[in-house]
Amino acid sequence: MDSEKKSKITELSLALSELCKKVESLKTKLDRLCKETGACGNITKANKDLLRKSAQKEIIDGTNINALCEKK
Repeated sequence: MDSEKKSKITELSLALSELCKKVESLKTKLDRLCKETGACGNITKANKDLLRKSAQKEIIDGTNINALCEKK
């Protein structure tokens, strides 16, 4: 693997790591909002609706991302 490919992989890995940190931060804020408002059911339903619509349209719009950044 040449240095340009290694550089791109490193760049993508860093970007992905940063994205996971931001997603985790948003998840924490969402959890706090859910607890403060008591609207957890509404939030869960909205998320499921978004995922269902995305799957029906077969459009990749980011709603299919594993928000917990967990390995499968």
